[in-house]
Amino acid sequence: MKQFFKFMFASCLGVFLSTILLVLIFFIIGTSMIASSTSAAPEIKDDSVLVITLDKPIYDREINDFTALFSMASSDISSSTSIGLTEFISVIRKAKTDDKVKAIMLDLSFLQVNGWATVEEMREALLDFKTSKKKIYAFSDTYTQNSYYLATVADEISLNPVGHVQLTGLGGQIMFLKDMLDKFNIDVELLRPANNDYKSAGEMFISNKMSEANRTQVKAYLGSIWDYIGNNIATARKIDINTLNNNVSNLEAFMAEDALKNKYVDNLTFRTDLEDKIKKDMKKEKVNWVKYNRYRSSITDILPSKSKDQIAVIYAYGDVGQGKGGDLSIGSETIVNEIRKAVKNKRVKAIVLRVNSGGGDAIASEQMTNEIFAAKKVKPVIVSMGDMAASAGYEMACGATKIVANPTTLTGSIGVFGVVPNFGRALKKSLGIGFDTVQTHKNSVFITGVSPMSYDTKMVMQRSIDAFYKNFVHRVATGRNLTDTYVDSIAKGRVWVGKDAKEIGLVDEFGGLYKAIEIASNEAKLKDYSIIALPKTKGLTEQIFEAIGSDVELKLFTKELGQPYSLFLQLKDISDMKGVQARLPYIITF
Repeated sequence: MKQFFKFMFASCLGVFLSTILLVLIFFIIGTSMIASSTSAAPEIKDDSVLVITLDKPIYDREINDFTALFSMASSDISSSTSIGLTEFISVIRKAKTDDKVKAIMLDLSFLQVNGWATVEEMREALLDFKTSKKKIYAFSDTYTQNSYYLATVADEISLNPVGHVQLTGLGGQIMFLKDMLDKFNIDVELLRPANNDYKSAGEMFISNKMSEANRTQVKAYLGSIWDYIGNNIATARKIDINTLNNNVSNLEAFMAEDALKNKYVDNLTFRTDLEDKIKKDMKKEKVNWVKYNRYRSSITDILPSKSKDQIAVIYAYGDVGQGKGGDLSIGSETIVNEIRKAVKNKRVKAIVLRVNSGGGDAIASEQMTNEIFAAKKVKPVIVSMGDMAASAGYEMACGATKIVANPTTLTGSIGVFGVVPNFGRALKKSLGIGFDTVQTHKNSVFITGVSPMSYDTKMVMQRSIDAFYKNFVHRVATGRNLTDTYVDSIAKGRVWVGKDAKEIGLVDEFGGLYKAIEIASNEAKLKDYSIIALPKTKGLTEQIFEAIGSDVELKLFTKELGQPYSLFLQLKDISDMKGVQARLPYIITF
């Protein structure tokens, strides 16, 4: 009886807590819906300064993550939980021609961005804004390397007097798991084509240090990226490039006083003092400080929508997998369907495929690549590469009419690999679990995960991986009008930066998403056009119903867990790998 009451009480408590959570969730949805439906586009007054605080995750376009609502201020509950690069550029373009906006103030104390290409596209938009002769002011309590790079577009760079400028050059650490796997008696087989020395993703399982091929390619592309951003910083700040590199090597911009002395910042001041200075520069006693979200809400036509002729922008963001995917993952089923619909839609005159992916499942990649080759025969398909379009991400791109990339985009990585774990020894030694086998043929037990692969199994898997690589090379050769032999010579799993990729024929032009849209309009001979963004992003209500019964609790703690959580995600990605993989070989944080 005691146990009965205990379980009954626990069940009632669980129902009670679940009810409270659901009420809270629907209250948030209701508040958000009411706020968005009742509020008109805000009016922007004269003598306004656009204040851009980049304190939300920045993706290729705006998406909503309902778990972020729990940490948002009530005043922001109707706004997006992220900043979209597409929308950001459109906002800056609008501000450039808006007579009511007199200047921009960038608060770069927070910058949540995943790669250099995104920062570069934002920087280019701000440089274009400056052609209007309006000023940009930048402020930060502490500049990270990428936020400082963005700040160098400003007419004046201000730093908190006790802040820092973290100009250190580029580097990263790659995680290796071999010693840990050995401790747990887990065996791993790495399979890759014989000449794919640069395809080093699987090396983390079988080694405890970087291979020479991997070290060579990492140093090469980090060097190319630094050369590009370093020269841009030197030009913007009128500092000799050799002096800049010496300062960076010796951390001579880190301390606030050193940053001022060496001309990396113009003022050591607090944000409130900078606001006073802006008023003085504008010769106004009162200035209207307009937050980015408010100004964004005032723009009703964030993407052109009045013309009958359309350009479809299809976003492919995240890891590649089979199935439907999501706003931050690429599902081959969804992308294939969107391409087919765009091809059949007579109003759609061209397609821009925005790829921001380090790769993933090779079969899913093949499905999408095949669709792109077919679409190109009907109407122009222009690929816009984001921070990365590598491995499966590059295969998707290679069949396009033209490929547009940023000089700092990570691309290439034309290669494949397979990882086959064996947990048999771990289960036997740790838990005393063993396995016996009965089979009708000598290879009926193919790959089990608890026993070593047979010789025949290993050989057929190797043949499969070799065939995937050969097909990958041929896809690229066909799409780029090159020979298989030449593509193989620049492939071998090697990662290239956009600047170098253009020189070897993997990329056609430099630019961002809007450059790709411009090229698409030219290819389709359009003077006026609307833009439709596909696939449609998921609304908050849809996300909540999908999250019920899922790992939503873990998502709520993502921000609190920080770096350990990112390592957990890497391990989770590894455990989720199925079949042959075509993905960027590592994760490096700049």
